[in-house]
Amino acid sequence: MAVDRKRLAEQLRLYLICGEGDTPDEVLRKTAAALEGGVTAVQLRVKSWTGRECYNTALALKDLCHARGAALLVNDRLDIALAAGADGVHLGQKDLPVGAARQIAGPDFIIGGTARTPELAREAQRLGADYIGCGAAFGTATKDDAVVIGPEGIKEVLAAVEIPSVAIGGIGLANVSRLAGCGCSGISLSGAVMRAADPRETAKALMREIDKSLGY
Repeated sequence: MAVDRKRLAEQLRLYLICGEGDTPDEVLRKTAAALEGGVTAVQLRVKSWTGRECYNTALALKDLCHARGAALLVNDRLDIALAAGADGVHLGQKDLPVGAARQIAGPDFIIGGTARTPELAREAQRLGADYIGCGAAFGTATKDDAVVIGPEGIKEVLAAVEIPSVAIGGIGLANVSRLAGCGCSGISLSGAVMRAADPRETAKALMREIDKSLGY
């Protein structure tokens, strides 16, 4: 059975990326608060942890997410995503190719691809991606190699595909409204929530802004 893309689009509404710069305990504490505030999907993304730390944290995050009806994805590490029983994996341009991941994971496992051009988006869709992460929408300190394409660039990329999508890169409360009309199913962010004094209240405020700006 293939991934239900209508349901997936709803789960992408407020997509939190967590992990980098925090300890496993901090990730769990902050993410739990953000889920209470309305986060609909969580991606564990860490390059500096051990495989065991990633696996154990993914297991705990899965329970937190599923208790709130949210999806859990793991960045890059398909092995950990499958072993922990996560809902999916997100793959960048330098990670395992989407097509190879699909062959391993099967049809009912969520696979996200990354694209900043229409050509890359079409290729990800052709190879079996269920959604596209598109950006960078704005300047971001989270990824030093991000190329800013802006809301208009995101609109152009997403017009090339028919699968759900999230805008990513430098997004926060102050600029969500600038993404109105770009065609994304939701927004993906990290620092705006994970570095907030109150992740729960920040997530609530972001959900209100998403509802207003993206037409929910």
